[in-house]
Amino acid sequence: MNNAFTLVTGASMGIGKNMATECARRGRNVLLTALEEPLLATLSEALRHDYGVTTDYLAVDLSAADGPQKVYDWCIAKGYEVNMLLSNAGIGMGGLLEKNNLETYRTMLRLNNQAAFELTYFFLPMLKAQPEGHILYTSSMEGTLPIPNKAAYTGTKHFLYGFSLALREELRPFGVHVSVLCPGPVPTHAGSIARMKSQGKIAQLMSELPEDVARKGINGLLAKKQVIVPGLLPTILERLARLIPRGLKMRLMAKAFSKFAEIQE
Repeated sequence: MNNAFTLVTGASMGIGKNMATECARRGRNVLLTALEEPLLATLSEALRHDYGVTTDYLAVDLSAADGPQKVYDWCIAKGYEVNMLLSNAGIGMGGLLEKNNLETYRTMLRLNNQAAFELTYFFLPMLKAQPEGHILYTSSMEGTLPIPNKAAYTGTKHFLYGFSLALREELRPFGVHVSVLCPGPVPTHAGSIARMKSQGKIAQLMSELPEDVARKGINGLLAKKQVIVPGLLPTILERLARLIPRGLKMRLMAKAFSKFAEIQE
């Protein structure tokens, strides 16, 4: 354990920052990646000081074509053995499909999906070589429910959901445990708070603080849960949604998220 590391992407703020803190609190060494080098440096020093663990960080744009490769090469050059990959980096977007810029969509697809896939591809041999390996993907409740007026973002979260479930079975014989985290609304920054408020009281009642989502995510991962839905109300709604006929469910979702048609990121 002391010679192995947990790699956290999107670690500078929100769920990722709290995941890194939660892992350090449990005595796990952590490697931090995100765009914002000053935030990573501050967090890295704080975790080292507060919890006595080994930390390091790399500022990198995971949406760039060579971003995931840079993270892997950095770990190899430093001699870091990764036994837990927390693939959390991602961005959201709402609005009618044609309202947003195509390049913004490309960035979202590369970050939410391609980067997660490539990091998994690069680190799998290392994870398989550990006594026990873990992978956690941060999807969303929207990974289980298609959301009209958020079609592209919902699609990226569906990819992570399906990818994680399939990969979990593929890696079961190798001692690598895969889980997917599907939180409801999480107030991590001004944009997410504004989107949550636009959805009304239900979204606000379903919301969970990032530190709670991170803690429940790590707990679920270490318990080897398949799907982790933090919060009682999101869990109930996710299960109820399975029972509603698809056509009716989609009409209800379209009505509930109609305000997103007016959003342009």
